[in-house]
Amino acid sequence: MYSLALALKKASQFDEAQAAFVALLAEHPQSGAGHYQYGLLYAEEERYEDAMNAWNAGLSALRGANDVEARRSRSEIQSALDDLDLD
Repeated sequence: MYSLALALKKASQFDEAQAAFVALLAEHPQSGAGHYQYGLLYAEEERYEDAMNAWNAGLSALRGANDVEARRSRSEIQSALDDLDLD
């Protein structure tokens, strides 16, 4: 599902990619990479509020998870949020 969402994103099929990420995250809510890429989908479309919401949802979903992958994903997501300029 993650690969499909990325392929659709790469093909600039925004609506289909969005639906694939929603399905992915419904099935795997602690997919840090999924949350990160979902936020990037919005950021690339200059939908910064949506990107921020997607990334914040990812941080919430990963709260309490302490494995290496979760820590790495939280770091990537937080960096993306820090880089997001809403001014």
